[in-house]
Amino acid sequence: MKRIESILTRHPCYAAGRTIAIKGLMLHSVGCSQPSASVFVREWNNPGYERACVHAFIDGSTGDVYQTLPWDYRGWHCGTGTSGQSANNTHIGIEMCEPACIAYTGGTSFTFVCTDLPAAKAVAKRTYETAVELFAVLCRRYGLDPLGDGVILSHTEGYSRGVASNHSDPEHLWNQLGMGYTMDGFRMAVQAAAERENAAAVSPPESSPHRN
Repeated sequence: MKRIESILTRHPCYAAGRTIAIKGLMLHSVGCSQPSASVFVREWNNPGYERACVHAFIDGSTGDVYQTLPWDYRGWHCGTGTSGQSANNTHIGIEMCEPACIAYTGGTSFTFVCTDLPAAKAVAKRTYETAVELFAVLCRRYGLDPLGDGVILSHTEGYSRGVASNHSDPEHLWNQLGMGYTMDGFRMAVQAAAERENAAAVSPPESSPHRN
């Protein structure tokens, strides 16, 4: 996983400088046919962009992580839920970029504007796998249990819990592409990746061959 620091220093969310006690991670999908993370970074890094602000984008073409806020900053990634509460106050928000060859027709529905379905699926697979790796790293860093209740959520699940606005990502993308991914499967994949991270951290280094 390659991380590219691209902090949105001109964004009003960054300027606000509010921090949070990190209790979880929320997975998003951008909701438009744009695989390039750098496009979002360029558009959002200005003082007039007040609609949203996330902690990172995952590029659809490379799988690179563009970090756009310090991890403990309060982002603007999920709005307020029906409970009056917001996971912006507790969760890091990560956006996965989406394939270029889809066209949204309204809401969360889209059609294909190309015939290369395997290419579109490859973008979704690439961002999913990077998200697994990134979430494992963040869980380990902040002592989070990937399988804990409410620790890892999608935007959809956040809405169901009353802590996020009414969005359907990222499940809408996975379902319509026929990826077979689920959030339960994602959480289990993060847990497995975190266990591998932990095992690597505690394993003793291989001894060097003795030389006389």
